[in-house]
Amino acid sequence: MAKTPTAEAKKADLAPLREKLLVKRQEITDLYRSDLAAGQASADEGTEDIVDRANNSYNREFLFSLSDTERQLLILVDEAVGRMDAGTYGSCIHCGRAIGEKRLEAVPWARYCIDCQEMKEKGLLED
Repeated sequence: MAKTPTAEAKKADLAPLREKLLVKRQEITDLYRSDLAAGQASADEGTEDIVDRANNSYNREFLFSLSDTERQLLILVDEAVGRMDAGTYGSCIHCGRAIGEKRLEAVPWARYCIDCQEMKEKGLLED
């Protein structure tokens, strides 16, 4: 008869993935701060040339669009940490099946098993 892992054993098994998630969170936060500083610096430049203003405006919009993507990733990372805390990490949020270990190692914030992810990408699955 196989023993079921204790809560402590499960936490220990998830520790490397939790660390990956926390490192990713820090990377995103650092990148956000860098983007914010760059956006503020370009806004503070007192250029009078209309072409320079247009370039600065484009650069600001580009930096802000990057930070929107980063914000979405940060949400996914935080949700994954929350699922770890709730004990549901590693299960697809749609069908409940286990998400493969290799998938979680590659994308520790994965929410879906590979089948449901494919359906999501085809537009056949809603959040």
